[in-house]
Amino acid sequence: MKRIVLEIRQYRRVLFLLGNLAALAVVMGVFVVPLISFLAERDNRIEQQRNVLARLTAIAAQASSIGTAMSETRAQLGGGEFLIGPNENVISADLQTKVKAITEAAGARPRAVQALPSKAVGQVKYSGSRIDIYGPLQSIARVLHAIESGKPYLFVTGAVMKPLPSTRPGVPEEPMIQAQLDIFGTMHVGGPP
Repeated sequence: MKRIVLEIRQYRRVLFLLGNLAALAVVMGVFVVPLISFLAERDNRIEQQRNVLARLTAIAAQASSIGTAMSETRAQLGGGEFLIGPNENVISADLQTKVKAITEAAGARPRAVQALPSKAVGQVKYSGSRIDIYGPLQSIARVLHAIESGKPYLFVTGAVMKPLPSTRPGVPEEPMIQAQLDIFGTMHVGGPP
């Protein structure tokens, strides 16, 4: 009988131990594991927010250099360095007018002015114009100098020049040149016309 009582006590101890382990597993599953996963998730979010804060702080540290770049850009746009207009067609027409005025001011005569398709080099867009002019050699040189040295900045990207035959053979006169110039300028779409 003692043996049966001992076995019952051991059986009760094992049941008590198994019951406590089951209760411990339930407490772990219901309270501890979710708490640990919540804390791990919170730590992960905190780390992500630290990374975002570090990036935003680095961006904010560049505010003065960005402000300087913006003021320089505004100064360039306001200083006439670019061809400015509300759209590419207006800019192209304005370029043709400027080129014709430069040509006439330099003493050459325009024959035809036409728009060239705009082109992009990287982030920069260029508006183009082709002008056929004729005149004395000195006036053609003045036209090229005025185009390349004035504002807005214009670039002669192609030139074809031919001498014109003398109108009065045997009479010395300044040589006449016929030139076809391809001219491009940097444009800024969206500015005032």
